[in-house]
Amino acid sequence: MRGIRPQPIHLPALYLRPQPPRLAYIPKTPMSSKREDSIPHELRTAAEPRQNKLYPVHLTHVEQVNRSIRLLHFTIPGPENGDQRQPFSFLPGQWLDVHIPSIPNAGGFTITSTPADAQALPSLDDLEASIATENVAASLVSQGRAPYVELAVQDSPSNPAAAWLWRPQYEIIGKKVNIRVGGSFVWPPTGIDVHEIKNVVLIAGGVGINPLISIISHINQTKTKHPLNVQILYSSRLPEGQETETYESVLEQILFLPRIRHIIRSQGPSSQLKISLDVFLTSASTSQFPSESPADLNIHLRRVSEQDLRSALVGGRNKLDPQHTVAYVCGPPAMTDDLVEKLQGILGDEPQRVFFEKWW
Repeated sequence: MRGIRPQPIHLPALYLRPQPPRLAYIPKTPMSSKREDSIPHELRTAAEPRQNKLYPVHLTHVEQVNRSIRLLHFTIPGPENGDQRQPFSFLPGQWLDVHIPSIPNAGGFTITSTPADAQALPSLDDLEASIATENVAASLVSQGRAPYVELAVQDSPSNPAAAWLWRPQYEIIGKKVNIRVGGSFVWPPTGIDVHEIKNVVLIAGGVGINPLISIISHINQTKTKHPLNVQILYSSRLPEGQETETYESVLEQILFLPRIRHIIRSQGPSSQLKISLDVFLTSASTSQFPSESPADLNIHLRRVSEQDLRSALVGGRNKLDPQHTVAYVCGPPAMTDDLVEKLQGILGDEPQRVFFEKWW
């Protein structure tokens, strides 16, 4: 995983300023026999900003999404008596250095929950104050559970940290690890007034949905007071072993697709936030899916095209408005490079409004 931003990000003192790595430069060539995912996470992200504090958390929940992805919740302990430590915080889209005691190198995994999920439960007085000011969204979202941070981890036996997190649940539930926040692929976008954004295009390829689900969920929780159109283009292969399943059961096992659909279905007719979803299935056959898509999404049995990008950038206004549009792309390197180039070409004089992060 690597984050690249076209402009500097201004972070508080809690963050370490990235310094040039003192390790040897590792060249990247198309024919290189050394896979990028074999390079330690902290080396690959050495130029990225990261917080200067480690936080102890406990693994408290494991959920199997499909045969290759599991969700993990890490409970964030509250400050102990006299503990003046900086509260845990992050921006949607960021990742974690995950330090597992038995493994020398930290693993890198994107946060898939929202900042509100990591907040302490509000007191009764705080909740009453929130209700009085009609600012209940952030308070109510935390009711009934401990503060936590969520990761979606792919089964990767060659990655020591991922392999540890894929051990049998009884071996790892309750275990403590240390985490540190990093990354510059964030919402809200740096250097752009979020209140001036009218159209957001989020494009994911495979597990590139991870940072974007945090962004989507956060935007939904914050309940914008001005019209905002969000277009989601999600490209994915079908989960393995689903060839004989019904199409709805297959859709349920695509990473975070049920969560996105739930958000879309929860939008009321008077909501200022309008979210639309296009799913591109690159390994499906026409016999597996009906000719008509479900009401809450559009299904395409192909890759994302330039015309798809143009339609998303236009949004619901039928007019391209680069100064009020931002686009986020996260996916495999080849897909990301291709789509970012197309997006920058379409936006013309506003290429700095395209943000991207590569996964490999």
